[in-house]
Amino acid sequence: MTKIEPTQISSHGRSRDDMRRDAKNLMNRLKSIKADAAFVSEISDLLPQFPVFANERCGTWYVHPSKIQKPGVYFKSTDGHTGRWDFNLRRYNPHLITAIIENGGCIIVDSTRKGKRVPDALSKTIPIWCATINTAIRKSALQDHERQQQSSSQSGRKDSSPLGADAAEPTSLPSLKGDKSSKGTEAHLPVPSLDSERWDTRYHSLPSLISRSEHAQIAEKIDAFAEKLMRFTDITPLTTRLSKPIRPIWLTPQSVLFKDDMPDYSRVNFLPVICLSASRVVPEGMEECDGYLYVQGSGDDEEMWSEGLTPDLFWKNEDYLLEEGITSAECERRAREIVREAKKVQLECSHQQLDITVNRQEDGTSKEKISNGQLLFTPSMELCSEIKPSPFWIGNNASGRIPDCWQSGFDMVINCAAEIQRDSFFEWTEGSQVVLQLGGTGVGGTPASLCIVQRHQWETATSASSSSDLTITTDTTSNKEYYYLHLPIAEGKKGQHQLLEMIPIAIKAVESFYASRTMREGAETMNPRILIHCQQGMDRSVGITLAILVSCFEEGTGRYCGANTNQRTATKETIQRRLFQIMSHRLAARPSRATLKMINTYFMSPTDPLPAKYKR
Repeated sequence: MTKIEPTQISSHGRSRDDMRRDAKNLMNRLKSIKADAAFVSEISDLLPQFPVFANERCGTWYVHPSKIQKPGVYFKSTDGHTGRWDFNLRRYNPHLITAIIENGGCIIVDSTRKGKRVPDALSKTIPIWCATINTAIRKSALQDHERQQQSSSQSGRKDSSPLGADAAEPTSLPSLKGDKSSKGTEAHLPVPSLDSERWDTRYHSLPSLISRSEHAQIAEKIDAFAEKLMRFTDITPLTTRLSKPIRPIWLTPQSVLFKDDMPDYSRVNFLPVICLSASRVVPEGMEECDGYLYVQGSGDDEEMWSEGLTPDLFWKNEDYLLEEGITSAECERRAREIVREAKKVQLECSHQQLDITVNRQEDGTSKEKISNGQLLFTPSMELCSEIKPSPFWIGNNASGRIPDCWQSGFDMVINCAAEIQRDSFFEWTEGSQVVLQLGGTGVGGTPASLCIVQRHQWETATSASSSSDLTITTDTTSNKEYYYLHLPIAEGKKGQHQLLEMIPIAIKAVESFYASRTMREGAETMNPRILIHCQQGMDRSVGITLAILVSCFEEGTGRYCGANTNQRTATKETIQRRLFQIMSHRLAARPSRATLKMINTYFMSPTDPLPAKYKR
């Protein structure tokens, strides 16, 4: 048995103010992170069967890139704050359920600053998530079983159960529970969640952190959270895929661990979600040890101390940044150097052409790859993700490069970033009839612009880069046009008004795109592909996609139906369902509260004047 002890305090009489000042020191932060990451690595080695996820953003610092699963998970502490408990549909994290099913459990890493042993995200938000998923799956299984019984009864077929079709408790059916010999296994249960004795829907919490009163108040809300989840997604497939309920287990550096006799989680009646709090609890949140000031929860609030470093940059340059004997000033200088070089490389890469090939598969679908063999379009997050069922893909700037975006098979591209990734093609077409100014006021007063070209135009332009007298002509034999819409929306709060102003422009452009495809004789009208991207594919592109989906597309089929009917009947619940659709497929999506507020403002108060602070 080994107990992980905190490092002995070695105070040198420094004042508390000096320690607080040094808590923001970059080298102290990085050394604290490295010490905590060693504990995370130790736990992951003891439980190698479980994938390690970081709870963004703080948890990402504590997991070495060689161990971390991407994309990470997103559970906010605010969803677990006292009196504000919630199951947030924007943070459903469906990919985590898949990982738990495939691996029999998982590890989620996070950290917290002084005053707490476990962050609220691990102590309350994730346990709420586990209980809600378990409850929703059981409710869905019961409803499905009841529908099957009613259908069987109405069709005149005699119920095979000895209890009859009117049995009040379907879990009592022998065919579902199995015989006594099946005790201890779940393989005999085609729908495990129907067995009330084995399927645990309770809310689990740590008694040392959560009071009995708060526990009871949260437990009362789980049913309502499950009902909300079931309104926005079909849980039915999980009723057969999830063999056991999921349950949180907590580990901290203060935990007592039996390294040579770890629990065999394959034998328990639940799938564990290991909530791993990385940082030690220390007095005042900081203490001197081993020549540096240890800061509890150093990875939090990275903007305050990181000098632009990211977790990936830190771990790639760990030895250089924390070389033995260097000063704090030298560590900061090296960090700025690394960040500067990383930005330079990123800028150079943004101007390079991707070598993209489109391979047609036997089923007629396409599979795009870039030259290094990495998938270009993945359902997770890296470049862009398909939002099913709809013609839309959401991506980052790299997915919208000209002309790669058209060569990749997209018929329309909507760029929501503040600046166009300038391509020489735009320099040649500036002022021609190919580029239309659509109005609106974006970054620096720039209006929205729409570029409509035919294939021979951009192929000619890109192959004649040295030509100064290039003429853009119209090919009357061509029957396909490519649309490129630029909506210059600033990031953060500065772009709120711009986003609201660009929504109707984006909707009108999509309407024009569909009208053109329908009217042109012989034009392709089936399965168009529309890419909507911003800098990271997380916020503004999500907002624009959400607005267009609500306005113009059928919810069940994803077919285009025009904006007139949908826009008048849009409700908050409709908007939530479409947002959930996006979040389920674009795992990188992180729409801000301000962005969603503008979407609600557009649909709920379309005739109201703009707030005074937005007026120019």
